Amino acid sequence: MARLASLAAGGILAAGLVAGCGAAGPTFSASGPCLVDGQTPGAFPQLEALVPRDISGRPATSTNSGRNCTADALGSLTSHGVTEIDYAGSSWDEGGGNGVSIAVLEEPAAKLPVAWAEEFYQDGAELSSKTANIETSRPTYPGAGTVFRLDTLNDLSFQSIVVWPDGDLVRVVLVATQVSPTASKSVHDDRVTEAVGAAVLAEQAAHASGLIPSEPSSSEPGGSNPVLPSPS
Repeated sequence: MARLASLAAGGILAAGLVAGCGAAGPTFSASGPCLVDGQTPGAFPQLEALVPRDISGRPATSTNSGRNCTADALGSLTSHGVTEIDYAGSSWDEGGGNGVSIAVLEEPAAKLPVAWAEEFYQDGAELSSKTANIETSRPTYPGAGTVFRLDTLNDLSFQSIVVWPDGDLVRVVLVATQVSPTASKSVHDDRVTEAVGAAVLAEQAAHASGLIPSEPSSSEPGGSNPVLPSPS
């Protein structure tokens, strides 16, 4: 799932869900024209401030940011004329093939339509030789409202990607659970709900602090708080 990984977040999950956008090359820079895909902690601090640093008190393994501008990394986004995506993300490597990544994506020149991000992740899953049993749905989560969710098997990992808009930005949650005889789909779904809840809390905090302009977003009417289930 190289394309899925490339715009997800900064960090590497053992499950292979998020591989970052490649090691920062010697010419990578967060300023000036984008010449190479790259990421590093602090590259885009204004974006890093929009992602959570913990899930239910568990600190992130890594937080960083970067940008992509190559056709290989941008995938289907190039068909819409997108030439650069900036992003930030936090990752939780939980060991044993389990992991979570929570990210925010931004097209620096314009608003990034959420439909383009949904297409990007679905296209990446369908083009990968390692994915199987791809399913998409439109569930509703507290605080996030109706979202796009993609579920797939990737080698020995069950992976879910959840995408929704946040003003001009797009928020992405990725959860990987290692497949095993004792693995539970309900436990995986609880982990997805918990991760989405953490992303929503970060979204609400960003709006409350003025980091993101206060305007109608994907949040449900009434601003209901997300529910964070305790991991089993």
